[in-house]
Amino acid sequence: MLKQTDIPETVHLSDSINDEEIKYVMARKTLIKEWLNSQDIYCELEDVPNIALLGSGGGERAAVGMLGSLHQLAQDNLLGSLLYMCGVSGTTWCMSSLYSDPDWSLNKRCDEVIKKLKGPTVGLKKAVDWLKQWKDSDQDFTLTNFWGAFTASYFMKEMDTRRLSDDAHRNSTNPYPIYSAIELNRNKQHCTEAVWFEMTPHESGFSGLGAFVPTSCFRSQFEDGIMTEKRKEMDMVLLQGVCGSAIADRQMDTAYVGKKIWHVLFEGQDSMMLKENMNMVGGSRKVEVCECVPSQVVWCVSELMVNAEDPDPLKTWKVITTLRQLLEGHVSSKGEMLWNMDSESWKRTSLEERKKFIETVSLELILTSDSWTKDWKDQRCTCNGSIWWIVQNIFPLLIKWEWGTTCNFLFKFQDTRVPKWMADQEKIHLVDAALKMNSPYPPILRTSRKVDLIISLDFSKEDPFETVFSAKQYADELKLHFPPVKESVREEKDHPQDCYVFEGRCPEEPTIMHMPLFNLRNCKALPEDTPQIFPLLPSDCKELI
Repeated sequence: MLKQTDIPETVHLSDSINDEEIKYVMARKTLIKEWLNSQDIYCELEDVPNIALLGSGGGERAAVGMLGSLHQLAQDNLLGSLLYMCGVSGTTWCMSSLYSDPDWSLNKRCDEVIKKLKGPTVGLKKAVDWLKQWKDSDQDFTLTNFWGAFTASYFMKEMDTRRLSDDAHRNSTNPYPIYSAIELNRNKQHCTEAVWFEMTPHESGFSGLGAFVPTSCFRSQFEDGIMTEKRKEMDMVLLQGVCGSAIADRQMDTAYVGKKIWHVLFEGQDSMMLKENMNMVGGSRKVEVCECVPSQVVWCVSELMVNAEDPDPLKTWKVITTLRQLLEGHVSSKGEMLWNMDSESWKRTSLEERKKFIETVSLELILTSDSWTKDWKDQRCTCNGSIWWIVQNIFPLLIKWEWGTTCNFLFKFQDTRVPKWMADQEKIHLVDAALKMNSPYPPILRTSRKVDLIISLDFSKEDPFETVFSAKQYADELKLHFPPVKESVREEKDHPQDCYVFEGRCPEEPTIMHMPLFNLRNCKALPEDTPQIFPLLPSDCKELI
């Protein structure tokens, strides 16, 4: 275990990496030198190459792809060469699971994570208990908290409540981990400097600005660089929610996401309602719907959504009649449409009109679910309390559509290197960095990290070279070193090779080995067939990530 020095609980404004990372890097390079010796490669410590492994985004596809790549690197005894490991979006999910083991690169942790991915989801109660703790203790409770719990329990099958700063006290057995996010509002304004946010065991902050705080103090309240209120540090569940929250982008609207989450909770063979309330009846899977009013409303809304395209109007009218009886006096504006329709009018409406009516009413009931669940005290209720907690506390957040809210440690910070508009913001909003660039180049392009070789694993299902050109543009705007990349390589985007080398022209310029996952060597069928290649993700969730 490396000896730690107390880190001041203040803002660190510098282009240099912090002293604790320097200690880790030097200890890690000593191990890399030993690894090189085992490969009959001998050099002085100062000549050991700084190699960084980058994993792109891509939801569970990226998490599985990163896991498979690391598994193969371990099989080929190459993990010992890596100094840094950087993730964005889905690859951070993989990283957070691996780094729960302080010696993962020396053992079979990859196999354990693979086995867990194939196993059952985390129990809903455990996920909701985590959400309750955060809601009770944190004023910045947003959709990111739900997305973190959902990601950890439903995709990664593990609720890891350790904190990133806990890794600061470990030895240098593993590559130094760097997780990435972006500041949502600055990204919308197409800023470059104060957008990319990196998180390491020791420091967290803006890569382009060179502004950081100790990770143990990240999310705490600061004013003019001094901490004024210590707040709860995010754990790895919340970190996964921040790093993987691509749905925070408004291009995927509230209605779409709300209905998708509803589907995960209440509909289909993989629904949480089915898993939590399933009874075996004659060897079949069956949900017994509770007699309480909220459960009956849920059943009705689900029936409407499932049968919206049924040509028989009577089937949906029966459900609407039941809803009217259940909800009298408990609905808001659009829900009143239920009372403005009669059976004869319903029969005369076209299928398209009925679909529109059902969509409007269903969405209104989903987004105002707190109005028809919180006040009922029903003696007949035997249903799962965790599901109702989500309905009452999470669905209303969809209307606010707030993601990744946290204290801005640069609030009222007086320094010419910090833009005034950044110092004026009391809160920032951290979301999935893939919304700006689908690979974590910015932290590794910092000159103080002196990276010689970047191994870029690209799990994108779109243009496999977009990340390289985005990184080059970022480097050009901030005047950072980057190797030349010929524009002509874009011509191969629909049929890429398995590896491209963009060679640095001087010691300060890193060389990049870029490896698209979907290439002519690995698969004849390219991105269109990725759902078949990665079947682990439930089909109703694929579009969310």
